[in-house]
Amino acid sequence: MANAFVSKHLTMVHNTAVIVSEEIAREGLNKYINPLVRSRELRRTNFLMVTQGKAGDFIKQNKNLIFEKYPSRQFDIFMATAYLTGFMPSANIHRFYQGLKSPGRQPITALVGIQKSEEEKKAEDEKAEDKKNSTTREKIEGGMAYLPGEIPREGGNKIEMIGQAVFKGDRLVGFLNGKETRYYQMVTGDFGRGVFTFPDPQESEKNIIVVEIKKGRSPDIRVKISKDKQREEEETLIEVKLFLEGEILSIQSGRNYEQGKLEQELEKQFGEFVSREVTKLIHKTQEEYASDIFGFGEYTRAHFWTWSDWVAYGWLDKYPQCRVSVQTVFNIRRTGMMKKTAPSHSEGE
Repeated sequence: MANAFVSKHLTMVHNTAVIVSEEIAREGLNKYINPLVRSRELRRTNFLMVTQGKAGDFIKQNKNLIFEKYPSRQFDIFMATAYLTGFMPSANIHRFYQGLKSPGRQPITALVGIQKSEEEKKAEDEKAEDKKNSTTREKIEGGMAYLPGEIPREGGNKIEMIGQAVFKGDRLVGFLNGKETRYYQMVTGDFGRGVFTFPDPQESEKNIIVVEIKKGRSPDIRVKISKDKQREEEETLIEVKLFLEGEILSIQSGRNYEQGKLEQELEKQFGEFVSREVTKLIHKTQEEYASDIFGFGEYTRAHFWTWSDWVAYGWLDKYPQCRVSVQTVFNIRRTGMMKKTAPSHSEGE
């Protein structure tokens, strides 16, 4: 019908992204993914994104581009720079289709949205008043936990791209914010780098430490299936071992965390911090969404001789009952332009 008022032949060859509204995503995307995969023009590398609200509203608000001339180039750069922050997964049509068809994982998409209006911001500010009495640790742990439209900012384009959408089958069941998306990518091995803030081990309620974290090597994931002969029940344990390394960017307390026992304490503290957050995220996908978006089920293939046996096992139904163990190995590789923090002399000394 578009060619009834547009003279040029329409083609999708140069399309970059497919935007889906939350309403349609909750109804189910199975019947929409099939023509996208089958099309001769659309590539499976097209980014697949879910927006909170209407897809048309999101596209209309994406104007007055600051650094790029074309929206297609804008989305390309957004997804490329996501590797530097970890705020958004590299989700495309092909990966969604794989998750939709695999007996060992569930699909995800990137999450986008529009900056909130002034009235909505005022309502959010009133809610923020209640958080002023929260401790420093609680504020730090809540950092980067934003969904599209919630980022505290001024100016720029109206659209925001942060977080991811969680699916169970072809239906949208919930969202992960920017902070949770980072830990998701650590588990899947897609995490590149990102700046993290966490409490000072010596003064957790007063000072913070800022570290840029990079992936050391791919995570080690094992799924152990055992049977309790007495209870005649099956127990499944998911073991996740993460390998990270980092560079110190800021130490507010001025303590010498670059060397010796304090360095070891810092590495241990951050490793435990990440392990807690990842465990919390996995439990959330088990209890709230009952969706294995990490693909742990793919690691159960070794327990079965044939594909049909693996499918009959029904991993996706068993996932919510699995026990989880997470361990993080963190090493400080660089300390910026300082090898050692000299002690500060207090007044009067």
